[in-house]
Amino acid sequence: MAHQTLLNDKTVRPNGLMGNVSSFGNDLATLATLQTKLAAADMRESLLKAAPAIGGLAVLGLISVAGMTALVAGLALWLAEALQLRPAVALMFVGLGSLVIAALGAWLCTRTFGSSFSTFRRSSEEFERNLAWIKTTLTQSGR
Repeated sequence: MAHQTLLNDKTVRPNGLMGNVSSFGNDLATLATLQTKLAAADMRESLLKAAPAIGGLAVLGLISVAGMTALVAGLALWLAEALQLRPAVALMFVGLGSLVIAALGAWLCTRTFGSSFSTFRRSSEEFERNLAWIKTTLTQSGR
């Protein structure tokens, strides 16, 4: 009997609806795990690309807070003396100018920072393909 072909072998035959649902659920779980791993890899890659911009923003922030206070006060007092303005008016003008310079520097850093997350396109495209596969599987399963 060992050499004969088995008919109605229960190990080969699918379990029907429950087997298909179970298989689909297993495929979805595997797909979700792989999608999570891809997103984590993209996050690591993006953070590595963004590290110089983040470091630059942190250092520039510290330098601007520490140095600008003394510089702005000194410049304002010098302008007040040179232009014969009241010290309060000179402080306001110099403070406004320093805010404009800080805003321009922050704008340049954020442009670099924003482009560092372009690798998430890979995760997004893969996620769209996975959703298309799920839709196709669900629509084709009834046929």
